[in-house]
Amino acid sequence: MPTLAVTLRDRLSTDELHQLKWLLGQFLALMAMWALFGLEMGSEPVLLLFTLLVAATLAFPRLPGRIPSLFWKAATPTLIAIIVVDFALHGVEFLKPMVRMILLLTLLRSLQYRKAREDLQLVLLCLFTLVVKGVLTVSLLFAFQMLLFTPAAMALLFLINLLETSRERMLIPEDWERFRWGRFLDRLAKGLDFRLIGFAAMLFIGLVSVSSLIFVLMPRFSMDQALPFLKMEGSGKVGFSDRIRFGDVNDLSFDDSRAMRVTVPNLNVVPVRPFWRMVVLDEYDNGVFEVSRSLMENTIPFKEGSSYPERHYDRSGNDPSNNWVYYLEGDISRYLPLIGTYDTIRFQKTKFWPFAETDVFMLEQVPSQLFGYQVSGMTPMDRFAATPSDRAELDSAEGPIPTPGFDEERLDYPLTTLAIPSSPKEQEYLHGLVNEIREGQQLPPAEFAQRAQTWLQQHYRYDTRHRPLMEDGSDPLLLWMRESDRGWCEHFAGSFTLLCRTAGIPARVVAGFAGAYWNDYEDYLIVNNSNAHAWVEIYLDGYWVRYDPTPPAGGGFLPGAALASSIGAISGWSAWVDSLRMVWYRRVVNFDQSDQMEMASGLKDYSLAAYEDLKRDISAAWTRFKVWLLSGWNREKTIEVLLWIAGVCFAIVALRYLWRMLREAAGRGGPWAGLMGGDPIRRQAGKLLIAFRPLWHQKREMAQPQGGSPESLSRWQEALEGLQRIRFGPAEDRPDHRAVFKEAKRLMRAGPEKV
Repeated sequence: MPTLAVTLRDRLSTDELHQLKWLLGQFLALMAMWALFGLEMGSEPVLLLFTLLVAATLAFPRLPGRIPSLFWKAATPTLIAIIVVDFALHGVEFLKPMVRMILLLTLLRSLQYRKAREDLQLVLLCLFTLVVKGVLTVSLLFAFQMLLFTPAAMALLFLINLLETSRERMLIPEDWERFRWGRFLDRLAKGLDFRLIGFAAMLFIGLVSVSSLIFVLMPRFSMDQALPFLKMEGSGKVGFSDRIRFGDVNDLSFDDSRAMRVTVPNLNVVPVRPFWRMVVLDEYDNGVFEVSRSLMENTIPFKEGSSYPERHYDRSGNDPSNNWVYYLEGDISRYLPLIGTYDTIRFQKTKFWPFAETDVFMLEQVPSQLFGYQVSGMTPMDRFAATPSDRAELDSAEGPIPTPGFDEERLDYPLTTLAIPSSPKEQEYLHGLVNEIREGQQLPPAEFAQRAQTWLQQHYRYDTRHRPLMEDGSDPLLLWMRESDRGWCEHFAGSFTLLCRTAGIPARVVAGFAGAYWNDYEDYLIVNNSNAHAWVEIYLDGYWVRYDPTPPAGGGFLPGAALASSIGAISGWSAWVDSLRMVWYRRVVNFDQSDQMEMASGLKDYSLAAYEDLKRDISAAWTRFKVWLLSGWNREKTIEVLLWIAGVCFAIVALRYLWRMLREAAGRGGPWAGLMGGDPIRRQAGKLLIAFRPLWHQKREMAQPQGGSPESLSRWQEALEGLQRIRFGPAEDRPDHRAVFKEAKRLMRAGPEKV
C-alpha cells in the first residue's frame, strides 16, 4: 500500500514540492507583516514597503533570482548596523527595536531561495511576530491570524520532513522559468487526495483541541507581568489627557471605532443618557484646562493592586450584585471611565493612582492592549459628593479667585475650581456676561447655572468646524467667546465653567464619553471613540452636579454632542462581528482563575448529574426489559421479535453490500478513491501476494528436481502473475480480480504438495 509521502511524490515532482515549500514560506511572511500592521511601531511606511516586496515575490517567484549578488554581500553588515543603531537610539525601550529586527530578518529570508534550515528559521520568526502581536493586543484578529498561520506552518513543516532526503536542495532561478500559477495550482489540486486532506484536518483539530485544553488548565498569569519587556505604552490617540488646550484645533473629526464595551446586569440599570467620567480638569490658565499640581501630588500610587474600595459615598441604596465589567480598548487613555458610585473596583495587576477628590482613576501609562476591570455595586449618578475638607473650603470661599501670576504660588484644589483669568480686561468681560445672564437679579447658584446654559445655547451653535480666529495675545477661550458663534463640546464646557466661576460658583470640566449603543446579540453596551465628550460639574450644596451645556446639533444626536434621547442600538453584520469580539474578550482574554474554578465546578456537577441520569435510565430500561420478557409470550409478540431480528440482519447485510460497492468504486478511481483510502482491490491483492509468494517458491522448488507436472506449476504461475497485475498494473488492464483471488486462495488452501 503506498504511503502518503509516496502518493504525493507520485503526483508532484520533487522540484514542485520544493516550489510549494518556498511559496508557503512566503505566505507565512505575509502573515507576519499583516500582524505587525496592528501595532503602533512608528514605521508603517517601511512595513508597507516590506509587505509589497514579499507580495511581489509571492506573485512572481522569479524575482529573488534577479537580485544581484552585490546586494547579498552588503545585506548582512548593513542589517547588523541598522539593528545596532536602532537599539542604541531607543535605550531601555527595546521592544519596538526588537520587533523591527525580526521584521528585517523576515524580509531577508523572504527575498531569497531557502534551504530547509532557513525555512525553519522563517517559521520561528513569523511565529514570534504573531506571539508578540497576541500579547500586545489580545485582539480577535490575532485569533483569526493564528487560525490561518497554524495550518500553513504545519504544511510547511510536513514538506520539510517529506523532502528530508533533499534538504540541502535549494531552488535556483531556472526552477521558476516555466512556473505558471494556473498550471501549478492545477497540479497541486491533482496531487492532493481526501486521505491527505483528512489527515491534515485531523491533525489540525487535534492541535487546536490540545491547545484549548492547555489554555483551560494552565495557571492564569499576565504575560506582560511574566515577561516585562512585552509591555508597550499606548498613544492615547483619542485625546483624554491631563489637559485641554483651546485654540490648537480648528476642525473636529470623529473616529467611529470601538472605545470600550461594558457588560451590565440589565439595560434597565443604565440611564437614558449615560456619562462615563474619565478625567476632571480643575485648573485653568490662559486657554488651558488641566489637572492641577495639587491634585496630582495628593494621589497615592497603588502597585499591583487587585481592588480599591470606594470610600466617600452613601452606599445604602446600592445593590451588591450590581456588577459592571468594562473592556477598554488599547490606545484610548490612562484614565478609566466610570459612570457613578460603586462599592469596589477591581483591576488587573497594574500600577494606578486613585484621585479621591475627583473620583477618577489614572493608570501608570496608556494601555496598548485591552484593559479590563470590574466594578461592584455600581450606581449611575449625576452628582458626586465632595469630601468634607473640600466642602469646608468651598462653603467658606467668596467670589472668584484671579489666576496667580507666573511667579506667584499656585492655588491648591479645590480653590482651583474658582480661578478665572487674571487680566482685568478679561475679568471685566466675564463679569459683563454674568450680569447679562443675571439681568440685574441675585440668583441662586442652580438657577444661574440653568440660565447660563440657556444663554450659551442661544448665542452659539454646535459645529465640528469653526472659522480660524485672529490671535491677539488674549485668552484663546475668551477670544472664541467674543469672536465666534460656533464650536463643540470643549468650547461650551470651558465657557460655562468660566461663567459659573465668575458668578462665584465652583466649577470644573469633565472629559469622558457620553452615550452608548446596545448590542442585542451578547447584551452589552458599546461606546465608540466618537462618543468622546466634555461637560461640567458645578458645586451645589456639598455635591458636584453635572451640567451639559453643549446644544443639540441639527436636531439629532451627533458624535460628541451626547444628546441622544435614548441609548441607540446596533444590528446587522457589524453587531454580529462585535459580538464575536465580545465573546473573545469574555471567554478568552478575561479567562482567569475564578473562571477555571467555575468551569471545574460546573463540569463536576454536570458529570455527577449525567452519571446519576445514566444509572437511572439503565435501571429503568432493565426493569422494563424484565417486565417485557416475563410478561408472557403469544403469537404477536413472537412475530414482532422475529421481525426485529430480520430487520437487524437485513441492515447488516445492506451495510456490508454498500461498503463493498464503495470499495469497488474506489478501485475504479474517481471521487471515491481518496475517501476510501486508496484502491482496496490493490490492497487485497498485496495481502494475498505476501501469503502466496512463499508457497509459490516452495512449489517451484518441489517441481524442478522431481520433474513435476508443468500444468500444476503453470496454474501457480498464472495465479502469481494475475495477483501481480492487479497489485502493480494499471486498473484498466487488470484481469477479473474475483476469479484470480478465488484461484489463489484455492491453491493456498490445497498447498504445494497436493496441487
